[in-house]
Amino acid sequence: MNISRSSFKLLILFIGMISSAKAQQKFLFNDTCLYPFFEYLKTNEAANILHLGDSHVQAGFLPNTVANKLKQKFGDGGTGWVFPYNLASTNGPDGYKWSSNTRWSADRIVDRNISAWPGPGGIVITGSGTLTYTGKNIGEAEIFFSEGTAEASDGEFTQEVTDFGQVARLIFHNPQSTFSIKLPRVQFYGAIIYSGNPGILYSSIGINGAQFMHYNQDAQTIPTQMQILKPQLVIISLGTNEAFGGITATQLRQEMDKTVNAIKETAPEASILFTTPPSGMMKKRQVPYKKKGKTRYRVSYVRNPQVAVIRAEMIQFCKDNNIAYWDFHEAMKADKSFVRGWNPDHVHFNAFGYTRQGSLLYDAIIASWEKWQQK
Repeated sequence: MNISRSSFKLLILFIGMISSAKAQQKFLFNDTCLYPFFEYLKTNEAANILHLGDSHVQAGFLPNTVANKLKQKFGDGGTGWVFPYNLASTNGPDGYKWSSNTRWSADRIVDRNISAWPGPGGIVITGSGTLTYTGKNIGEAEIFFSEGTAEASDGEFTQEVTDFGQVARLIFHNPQSTFSIKLPRVQFYGAIIYSGNPGILYSSIGINGAQFMHYNQDAQTIPTQMQILKPQLVIISLGTNEAFGGITATQLRQEMDKTVNAIKETAPEASILFTTPPSGMMKKRQVPYKKKGKTRYRVSYVRNPQVAVIRAEMIQFCKDNNIAYWDFHEAMKADKSFVRGWNPDHVHFNAFGYTRQGSLLYDAIIASWEKWQQK
């Protein structure tokens, strides 16, 4: 078969584009910015990671996949940040559960009328009563709330005042699967679960509908996250709601700058890793048709062009500020399995899609880790 010179050039270009897309699946950009994190992890055989985001993170499948794979490789330092999403009448990660003998009200950073500061996790429940946590491998628990004195019958119990409220600590000599704490009327912010072993402590904080501006609107939110979670690495997975909310590239840059500055001011040693958002879809209602006398519409989905704008500005921001990033927006294009990874709304993924995204992010982080080890 004869191939013309022009056709051959197009073939080479096409192969190059495919190779580039596949490379973006496996590697981080500006990954030398993560070398301090890798050095800390190697030296201490432990590290704290915070994964900050929106609904893609709140669901739990994405961060849990990354966390579980990292823990298999480096050890399990504990569950990290946990919150009673079920008591706030919203979805949350699998793997642990909260229960209570009373009803609680909730506030989130994305709500228009907030009755109380939503705390470091971006969501808070208000009420009184006994909260019971059920999970696994509990060696120590730090429990954060606004005021008053807590009571606990489990483990060694202490309580002290922090800059933003109270923290109660429970220490167990043998790993536990549950504990309870009785609280007066408080704003309950959440807890940190430690295993008592070296390894990865991976905390995820995600709020449905969240944008950079929501984490920035209260000056104490991000600094408090840094203060209590003490991360050596902060992964930021935001941008989807900005793309559907009409924010401009200039406004996005301003909000990203606020977030990064807040992290650096409180946790100057922490490395930062941005991930670009997935290529979300928009509904496009097509020509109506009639079926058994009723008018129906065929609905198709098209890519939201604003996502590409958000992606480009995010990448340029990372380049300008020497921040590591993973271009998931492009990486998913090279993975045909994401065709079956969408939820019906074509904005979110199903469990398979988020698990696949988490696996790719883990692979990219480990590729940079191995590159650092060989330097």
